[in-house]
Amino acid sequence: MNKFGSKCYLKSSICQTSNNPCQNNGICIPVDDRMSLNKSTCLCTENFYGTRCENMKNRIDIEFDDDKISMMTFVFIHFITAIKDDNHQHKTILKKITFDQNMITVFITHSFHILFIEVANRIYYLGVLREKFIESEHIQTRILPNYQCLSINELMNNTFLNYSFVHRAKYYPYLCQQQKQLKCFYDNRYMCICDVNRFSNCFTFNHTLSYDCQGENICENGGLCFQDNIKCPSLSICVCPECHYGTKCQFSTRGFVLSLDYILGYHIKPNILFHRQPFVIKISLIIIVFMFILGMINGVLSIAIFCKENVRQTGCSLYLLASSCNSLLLIIVLVIKFSQLILSQTAILTNRTFLTLNCILLDMILKVLVASNDWFYGCVTLERVFTVINGVKFNQVKSKQIAKWIILCVFLLTIITHIHDPIHRQLINDFDGDEQRLWCLVRYSSSINIFNIFITFFHFLIPFSINLISTIILIISIARSRSKVRSKISFKKHLQQQLHQHKHHLFASCAIILLTIPRLIISLIRGCMKSPRDPWLYIFGYLISFIPSIVTIIVFVLPAKKYKDEFIAIIQ
Repeated sequence: MNKFGSKCYLKSSICQTSNNPCQNNGICIPVDDRMSLNKSTCLCTENFYGTRCENMKNRIDIEFDDDKISMMTFVFIHFITAIKDDNHQHKTILKKITFDQNMITVFITHSFHILFIEVANRIYYLGVLREKFIESEHIQTRILPNYQCLSINELMNNTFLNYSFVHRAKYYPYLCQQQKQLKCFYDNRYMCICDVNRFSNCFTFNHTLSYDCQGENICENGGLCFQDNIKCPSLSICVCPECHYGTKCQFSTRGFVLSLDYILGYHIKPNILFHRQPFVIKISLIIIVFMFILGMINGVLSIAIFCKENVRQTGCSLYLLASSCNSLLLIIVLVIKFSQLILSQTAILTNRTFLTLNCILLDMILKVLVASNDWFYGCVTLERVFTVINGVKFNQVKSKQIAKWIILCVFLLTIITHIHDPIHRQLINDFDGDEQRLWCLVRYSSSINIFNIFITFFHFLIPFSINLISTIILIISIARSRSKVRSKISFKKHLQQQLHQHKHHLFASCAIILLTIPRLIISLIRGCMKSPRDPWLYIFGYLISFIPSIVTIIVFVLPAKKYKDEFIAIIQ
């Protein structure tokens, strides 16, 4: 910072640490002046101002006790300054409310006497009321429900409302006297304050401010554009409608793809240690750590079982071996995805090349592993059907050869059908007021979105239809073959016995389907995540679909005697 000039060759000693003229951690920048090396400019921190950052701004901490206010994404703060023998001055600023935060802090340099909070169209709360402005003051206020300024439409009956304005205004003092808890009220032209003596002090108040940046609206998707000063604006802020966010409301959760970035991204507070993160982030970590431990144990033991030569006699074992390797890799990638999201949003991990690579690959890998596991489970059940139908004629060697080709084809199929995902992913910087975010976003055109929906249904319906139908055929086939050998017992009785004997297979198929349905439904919900403040449905729907991949031992090993014996032997 102590150099200047077109190529930064010239040195200036004024901004060195020992000579830094800027106070209160202000940043000193030398002026590019060949005639003098003793000129500089100070860039002050948010709460200081002045030529040398020597003056402290007034700090106002506004805490919200009303749940309706804390659920808002932004508020307008109206400052009213009373001037003797002249109209009141009115200045408005916009302040965004960070997720899971019930307090905002504002730094100002101008004087004021009244502060109003506007949380929506004409919903006002009285925040601060005082007679004298004090320099460098720290004001703390709490917005309570009974601080709301009511409309005269709520306070007066139709008889008074039908009076002319001049006639009706004569009764305004009675409103303060009759309702002891009333702090303020307003009509179409005035805002009125109930003072200590319960008299009404009214002043003109503009309720019809337009938020389009004087016709130069830079906000996308119907966002409102707000400027800090109408006459000489220096800052423009976009107020986004539901389903949109970003500096210019350019990002949307409408028709979003189910991903941790969309579900948890905005809940992670930047530059904040983990123990101070929101409750949903901590719970998500606990669940993912538990899933990781369970998945690692399940994956390692399953691989150890199905790698045994005496177990790997049929294609069924090869499918389960591939599924076990998949499951182990799946839970590792899930943990990497969650960790990368936390570290990138808290600005601990900043390597853009690494983050871009993760953005492009991780979600696709998760989708491919989940989909291929679903296909492997269907292949396991289908081979069991062929084993029963062929009986002693079942060729185990040929079964293994076919299984190897099918495993390869499944991987190729799932990769090719998901290759559109990384192509449409990108890493985007989002500078949003006080926060700087880094988003991994996927944007599909309408045709690609239709294709994505088709692929989602394809990888869900086909494998699980195979799984369920094959299980039913398996039970019926065994019952039919038993009825031929033991003809004295009816087919219905044999069917009941086989249903009872193989109910674990039927239960496993149904359980896998039920665990995957929430993810399918949520991923295809029309509309958007209207409020990321309520992510519980989405996070549980997302994580629950990983459960079938981490319970291979429970679903496939323990019900089969041969696999169970190997499992016990390994444990011992």
